Amino acid sequence: MDDHYYIDLASISLSTYEEELQNTELLPSRKIIKDDIENRFRILRECGINNLNDILTLLKTPDKVKAFAHKSGLSIEYLSILRREIASSQPKPVALSEFPGIKKETVEKLEQLAIKNTKQLFYCIRTVAERKDLCKKTGISYDEILELTKLTDVSRIKWVGANFARLLVDSPFDTVEKVANADYTIVYGALAKINKEKNYFKGMFGLNDMKLCVMAAKNVPAAISY
Repeated sequence: MDDHYYIDLASISLSTYEEELQNTELLPSRKIIKDDIENRFRILRECGINNLNDILTLLKTPDKVKAFAHKSGLSIEYLSILRREIASSQPKPVALSEFPGIKKETVEKLEQLAIKNTKQLFYCIRTVAERKDLCKKTGISYDEILELTKLTDVSRIKWVGANFARLLVDSPFDTVEKVANADYTIVYGALAKINKEKNYFKGMFGLNDMKLCVMAAKNVPAAISY
């Protein structure tokens, strides 16, 4: 079983990422990435870049960005923004206190073990045995630990924050694996219904957002056993 919290960027090909970008609404400051994308990604491939990890490695420092810009003919601005966008694919740990529905006393018990966010919790809840051990150490019920496990799991999907993770866990699509294997139209229908009742997520989300969410989930390591 894979035990990695983060996405393996080496497993995401340029072709897969190009398709994702073409369907993604980028921040205004990053829209340059989609300009002439087919030609620019062709140049990246011709320079021996096959996946996202190759890009981050090649553009690791400003000097490397400058050198590759000279070699490829791609601008420093474009390469720098592309690198930042790829780096943002990795999940940011979510504070356990941010998840709706989690008891304050539960958060406090975990904090006593220096477990304050999803990344810290992740390495304590990947298996049934690890979860049972954490129950013994904290006095927290298994059901609560399992709930936090699922919130931690889905929060590793790109764009999924505390409130949207809560929404997923309250739906039939409460793990990374279930989201990755789902029909995005069905996910959308289920989440829209739950959100209308519980109002967990204040922002707007639509069918295309769910399509991207399912695509992103496919890249997340199936690191937790249930």
